[in-house]
Formats: sequence, structure tokens, C-alpha cells
Amino acid sequence: MALYDFGADLHVGFVLAYFRSFAVPQTARVLHGSSEITDRPAKRSTDTGIVIYEIIANGFDSEAGRHMVDLLRRVHRNIAASNDDYLYILLSLLIVPMRWTECHGWRPVEATELRAAHQFFLQLGQRMGLANIPASYEDAAAFFDEYEAIHVAASAAGAALTNSAMPAFTNKLPRPARRWDRELLSALIDDSRVSVALGLPEPHRALPRIINAGLWIRNVRTSRSVRPPRPSFHPGAATTVYPAGYDLSDVGPKPDCAT
Repeated sequence: MALYDFGADLHVGFVLAYFRSFAVPQTARVLHGSSEITDRPAKRSTDTGIVIYEIIANGFDSEAGRHMVDLLRRVHRNIAASNDDYLYILLSLLIVPMRWTECHGWRPVEATELRAAHQFFLQLGQRMGLANIPASYEDAAAFFDEYEAIHVAASAAGAALTNSAMPAFTNKLPRPARRWDRELLSALIDDSRVSVALGLPEPHRALPRIINAGLWIRNVRTSRSVRPPRPSFHPGAATTVYPAGYDLSDVGPKPDCAT
């Protein structure tokens, strides 16, 4: 799903999950306190994606997979957060991308794919040492919704993180669309409660229709095209943050950093 059939959709979903965590005040305070996002927003967002995709592409028991799990354990070791807070961050990377893909993908998401996605994040959470991980995709979705119903709220830290992370989102947009970057992000999130918590404006009512029309055209084209022969992610490939490519040791904060 991530490397071939739904590469673009899951990438969008991961971006939306990244921003969504800022809408929880206790999580936002921790992230803002580390200064990683405010000081190095492009690197932090790029590294977050690399960690997940390296594990997807290479497997948990590969050198890259073990390195990335060790990195996650190290950077979260001294963070004062509850198990439920950690579970929310983990499950946002499952639920948000899968829901986006179910709504906007070029074909229906199969039940086996939902189970496979859940199993991936279940194993990731277990390797990170988390407890009480929901045993099914449906249970994970219920936990995610219940957590947000209780915890999503506006905060100064959440607004500051959103402002810091926006350029990484804006720079991926076509130049003519960049002036509406905050409205576009709000429309993609499609949850007024979360948008308000992030300090994002309500999008013009025509914007979701324009986005959906563009996605419909894309999906028609995709459904009539041959599946891509190569994966959408290439380990070590050049990015804006790593123009010459990256080594595993380049990913994440320095070893003496808390988060």
C-alpha cells in the first residue's frame, strides 16, 4: 500500500497525522519544549517520514529497521508522557492515513490491508515498549476517536508548532496554491475541531469541492494506468533536507538531544 498502490495517499495521511498531534496540548507542550520542530522543522518532518518508510521498505529485522526502532526508543526515553499519549501518536500514523485513503483512494481499501496496517503499527508499538495496544484496527480507531474527544484543544504550543511546521507543507504545494496554504491544510484535515485547535482558518466552502474534484480526476487516471513498477520510496534517496542523500546516522536528533 505505502510503496505502490496508495503511495501518494498514505504520504498525505502521514503529513496530516504529523500536524494532528499538535492539536493535543500535552503533546504539543512536549514537542515545543524539545525545540526540534521549531528550530529544525524541515528536518524533523522529513526524518519522521524516513523512519516509518525505512521500516516499511526494509522490514523490522533489517539493519535499517532495527536502527529506526532503536532511534525511536532513544528519543522518547526521557519524555514525560503517558502510555496513552504515546499510543495516540502511534495510532494517529495508522488511523489518519488509512481514513484518508478509504475516503480518497483510487480503489477501496481491503479488509486485509486494514489488518496488515494495524499489524505493522502493533509490532512497532510493541518494539517501542508500549502497553495496552489495541488488538484490532477497529479497536485502534475507537481508541483514537475517544482520545481526541477528550484531549483535542487549542494551546499556544500547538499554534507555535503549526506555524513552525507550515513551511515544510507549503513548499510541497504548487506555487499558485501556496498563498492559501493554511486553508488547504484545514480542508485536508477536514475536522473543524482540530483546525481550530491548530489555529487554522475555516476553508472557503468551495475549497473541499475543488480538492475532491481534483482527486476524482486523479483516481480515474490512476485506475486506468499500469501500476508503478518501482516503489515510491527509495532508502537513502536525496530529499530537500538531504540533497546528497542520507545515511541512517543522519536521521533524527543528535544522541545528546532529548527528543
